Amino acid sequence: MGNSGKFAVIAGIVAAGLLVLTGMTLAEPVFIAFLGVLGLACLACLMEILRRRRFLMLAVAGLSTSLALAGAIAFLSTWELAFADQTSLFGTPLPTSDPDNYFFLAALSLLTALGTLFTGALWPGRRRSAQQARAAGVRTTPRGGTAARQGAQQNAARQGAVKQPVRRPAPRK
Repeated sequence: MGNSGKFAVIAGIVAAGLLVLTGMTLAEPVFIAFLGVLGLACLACLMEILRRRRFLMLAVAGLSTSLALAGAIAFLSTWELAFADQTSLFGTPLPTSDPDNYFFLAALSLLTALGTLFTGALWPGRRRSAQQARAAGVRTTPRGGTAARQGAQQNAARQGAVKQPVRRPAPRK
């Protein structure tokens, strides 16, 4: 996970804490802070999704966000029309018998979008096989190879954990 994924996790935890604090205090500045931290968490999730090239998750989150905006606009327009007894701006009025359905659509779509963003940013990726890494141009050494063993011995020698074996010259005949 990259830095933006770690930041998204931290911002998500802080946003959850601020949501609880908002519910306890009902203070507007805490709610504004919650929205700001949630926006930062979503931005970090977007960056991590783009870095990992998970475009399907990005498409699902975009579709869910569009549905959330459509549901919110429909809810607000039916709510206003139900109380003002006016005609619709677009000519064909939405059914105002139960405007809460549009609210539930918006809330569910928004939760789906947030869940998709966080899942796309935090889901572990596939590990590359040695053949795929070679095809991508990344140099890999085989396990237990001499280069890997020498590197491990040098690291251990630097830390002082393992002493290097003393090499003696071969006896002369």
